[in-house]
This record gives sequence, structure tokens and C-alpha cells, in this order.
Amino acid sequence: MPRKSTDPETGLTIRQRNLLFAVVKEYCEFGQTVSSHDLKAKYGFDISSATIRNEFINLRDLEYLYQPFTNSSSQPTEKAFKLFINQLITGLQVNNKQQQDLRKQINILESKHTNLQREISRLLALETESVGFAVNMNEESIAGIKNLLTEPKTEQVADILDFLENLDQHKNHLLQHKDSIENQTSNALSTIFAGDNPVLPLGRGWAMVAASAKINNQDTVFGVITKPHLLGRQKTLEVIKALKAVLK
Repeated sequence: MPRKSTDPETGLTIRQRNLLFAVVKEYCEFGQTVSSHDLKAKYGFDISSATIRNEFINLRDLEYLYQPFTNSSSQPTEKAFKLFINQLITGLQVNNKQQQDLRKQINILESKHTNLQREISRLLALETESVGFAVNMNEESIAGIKNLLTEPKTEQVADILDFLENLDQHKNHLLQHKDSIENQTSNALSTIFAGDNPVLPLGRGWAMVAASAKINNQDTVFGVITKPHLLGRQKTLEVIKALKAVLK
């Protein structure tokens, strides 16, 4: 039997990647894992439940899944969320209606001579149920802190609150890397995960997606900070990409 080829970058076979993305999608949408039997039924995998469980073992060995405790269901790791979210961004399409609706909101805000940067962070928080932020060299705006209260692990909330409280100390890093955010691809969104970015101490279990634009004629980086499984919901990424298109 020929050896199954693996992606040299991820170490995954096509089957493993499809299984992993199904697990991550379920976790992003419902906040919980599914059994091998339910996964097979829902996604129509043409393999047995036993084979799926064996692949879960392989995915744990590759550090894409983990078991919080013995005999528990396998959950996605940060490594898995990062792979899934970046793939989602690559294929992300934003429709004209989304852009038009946001353009109307931005026009109203501009006509009222409001602080557009502050209002954009509020808009992001409202639309994504996450923490919205926008920073330029002169100021930083944060909105949606109350959305953190849904997170039950208080030590993780303390980490991200500390980061947000000291956002003025970290905004230089974001602004200095504005060009790399813009030039990543035509998608122009950048994902930052706590585990692989020691410069930005988001705290264990948190992630950021950011974009850059000119706001009030100033170079600005804006985006959201939230848990990886909430970041993996397509609406969150669509809102940020649509804003990027409207503000360019």
C-alpha cells in the first residue's frame, strides 16, 4: 500500500487535515468537541469511527489536539486554531452589502465629527462580541471589556486585562509592523497568538487579529482580541476585512 503523503509544512495528510478542521469548526461554532461517531455522521467521512479515533491519536502526537484529562474528548490546540484561522482568512470573501452597511455607519460617524478611532473599536466590539481596539501613535482606544466576563478562567482574564491596561506600551510594536500586516496577502489580516508571540504578552489562551488603515489621516492598526475559538467564527474575520476595505 503506498505511503500517504504529508504536507511538509504542517506534517498532516489530507485526511488528517480534513478531520482536524472539522473538529476545530465544531469547537469554534459550539464551544465543544464531538465524538468520532458524530463527526463521521455530520461530515460524511468515508472511514470508520475507529479510524477517526486513531487519527485523533496521531493529531495529538503532532500537537494539534490535546486531552484535558484522561478519557476526555480531544480539543484543538493553539497550533490547530492558528492553522484553521489562517486558512479561513485565505479564502475569506466579503460581500458588497457588508461593505455598504459599514460604509454608511462610518459616514454617519464622520458627519458627527466623532472620534472615529474610538468608534471603530466600539463597532468591532459590538459586531464581534470581543475586545475591539484601534491604535495610532497618539492614542489608543479599547472597547468591549465586558465581553471578557464570559470567560470563566479568571487567571486568563487577568492576563489580557494587564495587556490591555498597558496597551500604550505595546502599540509601537503593532505600528512598526503595520507594513507586514498590510503585505501579508491581499487579505491584509494578521493573526497573532499568545504562544508564538512573546513580544505581545496577550496571556495564555488569547489571540488577536489585526488590520491597518488610514484613520483621520493617521496610520492606524485595529482589530479584536478574543479566545481562539471565537476568533475562528467567520463573522469576526468578515467584519475586520470589510472595515479594512471601507477604510482603505
